[in-house]
Amino acid sequence: MYRILSLLLTMCVSGVVLAQSSAPLPVTHVTLYTSGVGYFERTGTIDGDLSSTMYFPLEQVNDVLKSLVLLDFGGGTIEPVTYGAQDPLTKQLKAFSIDLSDDPSEAVILDRLRGAEVTVTYLGPNPAAPVTGIIVGVETKNVQLPGATPTTTTESMINVMTTDSLVSVPLSSVASVEITDPVLRQELKQALATVASGRDASKRPVTVNFVGKGKRKVYVGYLTQTPLWQTTYRLILGKKPFLQGWALVQNTGQEDWNNVSLSLVAGRPISFIQDLYSPVYIDRPVVQSQITGSPTPQVYASGLDIDRGLNAAAATPSGFGSTFDGAPSLRPKTITSIIADGQDNSLMVQGNVNAPGALTSTTALNLSAFPPTRVSGAKLGTSLFAYNIKVPVTVPRQQSAMIPFIGSEIEAEPVSIYNYFVQADHPLTGARIKNTTGMHLMGGPVTVFDDSASNGNGYVGDALIDDTEADQTKLISFAVDLAVDASMHETGDKQIETTVTISKGTLTEVRVTDSTTDYEFKNNSDESRSLIVEKAYVADNDQLLEPKAYLEKTADYYRFALTVGPHASKTLIVKLRQPVSETYWVTNLRDDEIAVYVRDTSLSAAAKKALQRVSALRGLVSDTEAKIASNEHQAAELSTDQDRIRKNMAALDKTMPLYKRYTAELDTQETKINDLTAQHDALETELSQRSADLSNYIANLTIN
Repeated sequence: MYRILSLLLTMCVSGVVLAQSSAPLPVTHVTLYTSGVGYFERTGTIDGDLSSTMYFPLEQVNDVLKSLVLLDFGGGTIEPVTYGAQDPLTKQLKAFSIDLSDDPSEAVILDRLRGAEVTVTYLGPNPAAPVTGIIVGVETKNVQLPGATPTTTTESMINVMTTDSLVSVPLSSVASVEITDPVLRQELKQALATVASGRDASKRPVTVNFVGKGKRKVYVGYLTQTPLWQTTYRLILGKKPFLQGWALVQNTGQEDWNNVSLSLVAGRPISFIQDLYSPVYIDRPVVQSQITGSPTPQVYASGLDIDRGLNAAAATPSGFGSTFDGAPSLRPKTITSIIADGQDNSLMVQGNVNAPGALTSTTALNLSAFPPTRVSGAKLGTSLFAYNIKVPVTVPRQQSAMIPFIGSEIEAEPVSIYNYFVQADHPLTGARIKNTTGMHLMGGPVTVFDDSASNGNGYVGDALIDDTEADQTKLISFAVDLAVDASMHETGDKQIETTVTISKGTLTEVRVTDSTTDYEFKNNSDESRSLIVEKAYVADNDQLLEPKAYLEKTADYYRFALTVGPHASKTLIVKLRQPVSETYWVTNLRDDEIAVYVRDTSLSAAAKKALQRVSALRGLVSDTEAKIASNEHQAAELSTDQDRIRKNMAALDKTMPLYKRYTAELDTQETKINDLTAQHDALETELSQRSADLSNYIANLTIN
């Protein structure tokens, strides 16, 4: 096998000047997103032309094709990007003029080169002169081996037609075969490159090509799937609350990150995979040649997204150590402007967040032991926030790292949080935090310490926090406050009033009810407790009657604040007024339901009169319907009796008296049937009119 590879290498390289190549452009910047992708930037300085091949796992090729960005900052030309086909290796190799798909032997390869001009060089200390000619083919001959006992063996011979004769050269004597046709050499070289790229069937090559003159900087950027980066926080409560944030990143790729610039983006960008790699074929209709039209391509406008701009750096509250210095990005502007989601990173207003270098801890936790962070924070558009790590980061492949990205004093007020449906008999110990770091805080777990604790480690519990904007206030809870007893009692809903309105046939009933909830707290400790009580409400139109003010309102809860002194009790009474509305079609109301509304003392006189009129009109309709039913019943009875009489008459002689009496009865009944038919027609007309009167009255009825 080694000999075959050597022979192929000689055939491809001999007499050829290879195009300039270099090591792949190194990864210089990585941006990780919380949408499961990472944007990788490769930069470098090149001289002249560059052709660089990168290999990507098969499942990542679609992301690369969707996002690949190439820049040449020296005025060079960006040539087309080539990438490996998706077809199996054997199918790809069959596309070349020299078929290597079946792993051919040396003799088979040469035989497939029939008709090609080559130069054959001999082996040995005294080789014959090289032979130049056209390959006729390769054949196997019986050869007699030298020795006392005649022995024969088979040997492959390459037959070459020179200008003078047909030369047969044993393959065992061939040192090299040089292909003189440059086109054929290039074809074989590409086939061998395809073999090389197919060694790992799970990867595909993507080759970028830059053409230009002189030294200049070039840039390659692309998206690939990456694990989500995650955050964890350490919160130290006490006289000087302190927050430290760590980012957990994973390099699951096949390449080390060596001294890369790292950015971590928080937010929820939309990301998806579209299959751009697989060839797409569609069935096309066969049409006459004069029909040249095709469907017009549609261009759909993008959605409008108002850019709010970036807020200027806010002053840090007195006594808190974080600063926002507005330092520019350390990355070149021309490169940082290439962001995967199309945002312009060069517009970022950045701030350095440097944790105090030597904070003095009074008890358990020494805050000076926390390393200062070197991070700049920046808005990306209107919905994303980037943490740019301002020191080089090295993460070997298939390794993970914890990177400190926030270290700052923070506003934190100890509170106890009570929600009956979370913990019925005790509130939870927590804190009300205001994000004064100047940075967006991505959600994650929080390990809480207390530097005023009397024990050695100061750990007091774990909490969770969701995404928090700068200057936003959030609650966290991390333990059960066993020192405070709590109870909650709800009274039944008390109906205050009922309002009925009618509009164009629709009846709307609004019932207003009051509910009262009593909360009782008993503080058994030697310290006061700041309590936050959460009370759920049903709808946005709920009205708070008592107390008159609340601390804050969320999508689901009112929050109330109160203080309970040491060894003291306190009661909180919350009264809510809730309007509940229901809508009915008046035409669907039954008479007994209308009667209930008419008897309701809270119903207005106009509404009662209107409903009574509806009931009266419905009564007229019902009376007419009853008359029609009675009319139809009488007609049916007469028809049945006539059938009986006619059957009896069929058995009688027409001269008999009974036959004559039956004839008289039929005449009388026929007159009645005619009268009933006339009455029925009149009743149908009356029913139609009364139904129209009812419908028109209801449709135009409006009572406020």
